[in-house]
Amino acid sequence: MSRDNLIGGLFLVMMGVLAAILIRAIITGERPDISLSPTVSVILLVLFVGGIIYGVWQSGFFSRIFGDRNGGGRHWPDPQTGQKSLWDRIRGR
Repeated sequence: MSRDNLIGGLFLVMMGVLAAILIRAIITGERPDISLSPTVSVILLVLFVGGIIYGVWQSGFFSRIFGDRNGGGRHWPDPQTGQKSLWDRIRGR
């Protein structure tokens, strides 16, 4: 199973859970209320913003903006870059 399939599967499961919660709320007439502690909210915010920064960094956005020496060259996932994805490195491929 590739990483892309795993992410899609997790997204599908998450959307299924959300749909079940919303359908239950519609049937019972209740309003869903999410109450998280401030600590959990901050952790989720840090993970979300950190994920965005990591994705932008890995895409080579900063190197193209600030004129890094590799800014105009090939970028992953082009096989000629010689770079492997994190998922491939974890699996040892």
